[in-house]
Amino acid sequence: MKIEKLIGPIPATYTPMRSDGQLNIDLVDDYYAFLIRNHIQTIFICGTTGEGELLTVQERELLTEKWLTVSKNNQQFKVIVVVGSNRIHEAIALAQHAHQNGCYGISYISPYYYKPNSIAELVACCKKVADSVSDIPFYYYHIPVLTHVKFPMVDFMEQASPSISNFAGIKYSDEDHVDFLKCLEYNGGAYNVFWGKDETLLSALSIGAIAGIGSTYNYMSPLYMQLIQAFQSNDLVSAKSLQLKSIQVVNLLNKYTGLSTGKYFMNLLGIDCGPSRNPLQNLSDADKLSLQNELKDIGFSNFCMK
Repeated sequence: MKIEKLIGPIPATYTPMRSDGQLNIDLVDDYYAFLIRNHIQTIFICGTTGEGELLTVQERELLTEKWLTVSKNNQQFKVIVVVGSNRIHEAIALAQHAHQNGCYGISYISPYYYKPNSIAELVACCKKVADSVSDIPFYYYHIPVLTHVKFPMVDFMEQASPSISNFAGIKYSDEDHVDFLKCLEYNGGAYNVFWGKDETLLSALSIGAIAGIGSTYNYMSPLYMQLIQAFQSNDLVSAKSLQLKSIQVVNLLNKYTGLSTGKYFMNLLGIDCGPSRNPLQNLSDADKLSLQNELKDIGFSNFCMK
């Protein structure tokens, strides 16, 4: 398979929900239009930001169908569907469903309850899922802070690349810049290695990253596009200033409720993604008022999406 190099900020989308916690599928139409208006061409659905592990298989399929239906006439728009599951047969079913409905590619998270004990075991799991949809790109989703499955990804690539015919790269949600650089350079830089820490995108760009997948790209992609342009133009003063703005926003995510705080940012921009599911915490009314004041203080309206 010829590997296409994807570039720029790629939003890991939120899953829209109603006040009762049920899916709000209809919002995807407005969500898609919002992303297109802000020059987004690739998304990553049903991952960590999308509460994928809190959705049923049926809900994940419904959400996938909706995104692929809404975007089906846009040949430039790519949907990567996360199909991770502790149950391999479910991951395979999700992958095949996404493929049948026209996704661009799939991404798979390691089983995290009964964990693989070696890279060989992890590759074996990935191969079963990847082989079920062997004609579309397969990306491994490396997020050890949640899965507690942590191997050097360059060693994983050395075993996965000859074994998995459609292996296209890694979503790298870790902070090991040495391993990340080795992955970027593996086999002459043939694979996609997406940086997964929005608040340190500049450091990743400095060692060769060309794309990132993350939650803040849902509402701050213009800032990151400017950051990338500044870096490419050797304007490090501007690039650092823009990264600091990103850090200020991520600090607010960490200060409040994390994922549902990001959903609240989307609500402020007219895309009401609703609450998050238990055990994730949601903002109180007092939190929302305080957060609005802090967003005003950092000038959020000057660099958010419109």
